[in-house]
Amino acid sequence: MTVQTSPQAAAWKRAGSLITEKMLGELSYEYLFEPVADTGPVTEGADPAWRLDLPGDVTYRFRARHGAFRCWVVTPGSATRHTADGHAPADDPRILVTDARTVLGLSGMRLADVLSELTATVANEAMRLERPITAAELAALPYDLADGHLTGHPRIVVNKGRVGFSAADRARLAPEARNPFAVRWTAVHRDLASFRSVAGLDEQTLLAEELGEATRQEFAERLAATGADLADYVWMPIHPWQWDEIVGTLYAAEIATGRIVLLGDSADTYVPHQTVRTLANVTHPTRRDVKTACSVRNTLVYRGLNSAATLAGPAVTEWLLSIHESDALLRDEYRFDLLGEVAAVSVTHPLFGSLEELPYRFHETLGVLWREPLRTRVGENERAISLATLPYRDHDGRSVVAHLITTSGMSPQEWFGKLYDLILTPLLHWLYRYGVAYCPHSQNLVLITDPDGRPLRVMIKDFAQGVDLVDADLPVHDTLAEEARKDMLRWPAPLMAQSLFSSVFSGQIRFLAEIAHDDFGYPRAEMWEQVRTVIRAYADRFPEDAKRYPDLDLFAPDVERVCLNREHLAGEGFERVDRDEEFDVRFGRVPNPLSAPDPEGAW
Repeated sequence: MTVQTSPQAAAWKRAGSLITEKMLGELSYEYLFEPVADTGPVTEGADPAWRLDLPGDVTYRFRARHGAFRCWVVTPGSATRHTADGHAPADDPRILVTDARTVLGLSGMRLADVLSELTATVANEAMRLERPITAAELAALPYDLADGHLTGHPRIVVNKGRVGFSAADRARLAPEARNPFAVRWTAVHRDLASFRSVAGLDEQTLLAEELGEATRQEFAERLAATGADLADYVWMPIHPWQWDEIVGTLYAAEIATGRIVLLGDSADTYVPHQTVRTLANVTHPTRRDVKTACSVRNTLVYRGLNSAATLAGPAVTEWLLSIHESDALLRDEYRFDLLGEVAAVSVTHPLFGSLEELPYRFHETLGVLWREPLRTRVGENERAISLATLPYRDHDGRSVVAHLITTSGMSPQEWFGKLYDLILTPLLHWLYRYGVAYCPHSQNLVLITDPDGRPLRVMIKDFAQGVDLVDADLPVHDTLAEEARKDMLRWPAPLMAQSLFSSVFSGQIRFLAEIAHDDFGYPRAEMWEQVRTVIRAYADRFPEDAKRYPDLDLFAPDVERVCLNREHLAGEGFERVDRDEEFDVRFGRVPNPLSAPDPEGAW
């Protein structure tokens, strides 16, 4: 057999190795895998050796250390697969899944589905790796262009499956393709479509700001040529995949009868973020981002847009901004800016929309949110960097966060201390004083630095389906518009804290602590003490707020383990009626790194 040595083959093998190592670590953390200590000579300075025995006399050997939340940090390049025929590098996660299929409870169609989605994930990662850039180059890229170089969700292993995309779609529409494309503008009859916006922004103003005069005239003439009354229609952009694959089929009757009219492609082009459905305008950077319904299935859900949440987006934005503008800590001291969702359109299918028992994806097929563009909120001497960019390592092993620390002239302790204060203090303030929990995962947080990489402030986005309220009687909640309030999720205070534990502490800081340990020799125990210090400082400054929820204890000895891969591999929620029902499998408990330092220094 001839061994391929092309750049594509090398990228495929590299992508497979990265995902296999991630799978060994994350599935061991979730107790889907249970490695045992491996015997053999101890290598001084190396991470401990582990062995994963699987059916069929297959064994995986790798090195790893434990980190916060008892996670597993696998040593890059250490994983090997052993059989009776010998051993080889473990560089194909599909083989690992096949070896472990009985352990993972996968068989038949579910096994085929996971393997298909995993193959697509490797393919998308390989496309990213075919044109590698350095950590320094990535840190300097404009915010919207950096997404095409990112590895995706930090914890979910099968994180770029994008079920529904063909190979042609991947080459044209995936973030890793870095290929700007047009959106399809469509007019939808008001019998089907609803429009909402913040005060002071009506439909015509929005269209004037988002479309050039010549394009608006062309679209208006095309709609008028059908005999339609222009006032009876709402205009909206649609993701091109959604038009081709969903709207053109599910809404074929509405297109045939003129209730939906294709106006044409936009003159502007857009690039997708890692979420695939959120698009940034690269032709006119001052124009808004558009979050579109794109019914591909990626990670845990189909990426449509829930009608109620979409239409509530502008009202939620107005409410959040009203609080922000009246709070000196949020507005002036931390400048914890909100990238608001200022306008929305949602379309109800005339048939499917009335059938409540259908899976949620059939109710989320057509909608759009316009979001304030980050590009207009960054100063001349500022840089915007997604928090998801910080853990990136280039082909030489250099991380973006280490690059920023080095260029900033700050010590790791100073840099991380500033970062965690900028993130956590505003989030704690929102939670304790106002009973608001965001979804502050790394894709939703934007770090603003000076030209040398010193942290200055943080922005946050994603409100329509990413803001929940505490289930408590807070007068400030009465100021929220009824349309938004009735559809927002409410949770007991301890569950609201999961927004911090899942998205920030486990979803970000545990990874950054390991990078600081490897790149600077910075003790992980010191990193987590910095986190505790920020939380204590907030409680000392605002003691009444910190005592508002007696059952919320961020320093509890242990916390629930959120197991996203268990949920994803089980695949039982993809066709649920309510996308939020029973969401996030929790399995067991793990030590809380905020409670106390680990005697062995892992946190």
